[in-house]
Amino acid sequence: MATPFIAINPHNCIACWECIPACPKHVLGKVSLPFHKHVRIVDADACIGCNKCIRTCPRGVFTSLKR
Repeated sequence: MATPFIAINPHNCIACWECIPACPKHVLGKVSLPFHKHVRIVDADACIGCNKCIRTCPRGVFTSLKR
């Protein structure tokens, strides 16, 4: 899962959901199945590369793709 600016490793996600309200463009959402919970990208085109998700995440779920 990725946008032009970030990639997500859902295996690191602990479903704290702190990244979702941190995103000013509503790029992120939840996968909330009973035994399968993690963040997901719901609108990749809206991502502006602000990296607020990266700074907010306590588990390193997000990787910057900016070079």
